[in-house]
Amino acid sequence: MTDRNKSSIPFVGLHAHSVAGSPFDALGYPPEHMEFAYQNGMGALALTDHGNANGLAYQVLHAKKMKKEGKDFKPIFGVEAYFIPSVSTWKDVYDEEQSKKKGRGSKKKGSSQGTVIETEDRQIKDIIRRRSHLILLAQNQTGLNNIFTMISKSFSGDNFYRFPRIDYEMLKEHNEGVIAASACLGGVYS
Repeated sequence: MTDRNKSSIPFVGLHAHSVAGSPFDALGYPPEHMEFAYQNGMGALALTDHGNANGLAYQVLHAKKMKKEGKDFKPIFGVEAYFIPSVSTWKDVYDEEQSKKKGRGSKKKGSSQGTVIETEDRQIKDIIRRRSHLILLAQNQTGLNNIFTMISKSFSGDNFYRFPRIDYEMLKEHNEGVIAASACLGGVYS
């Protein structure tokens, strides 16, 4: 192993994807990300895969291994959530569109709920398919539990439409211990 690089500027990455949770939008597994960050002078790194926390077990196990090796490193648990302002408003628009299609003789198609592949289509004009990204980071165990709850809810009912989505109402209900931040060019505020 090489000597650890010293960083002249303290830095912690708060938005990283792994192949464990963001297929086709990442390189490497969480342990590789953590080792790279450590070797390049970081003392922590947030894993924020798309719509899930599937890499968390990798983070926990590898953090224990790093600690045994004498490496002071903190994994930050999080998610890059798919966000829409209001699921209930979206549902009203969706129901209206479905009524129009039924009037024209179209059949309603169901959606499958499985692994989500990010398409990064940032210019979606159609309100039915539009969504943004939002980074959610756990400050503590309560925050992690709230993130888990939001992820679970995002895969059920009207929250899931092509992607697992959260809205302001869900954030308000489960905000304790959670830090929210804008994400990338697909973020809420871009």
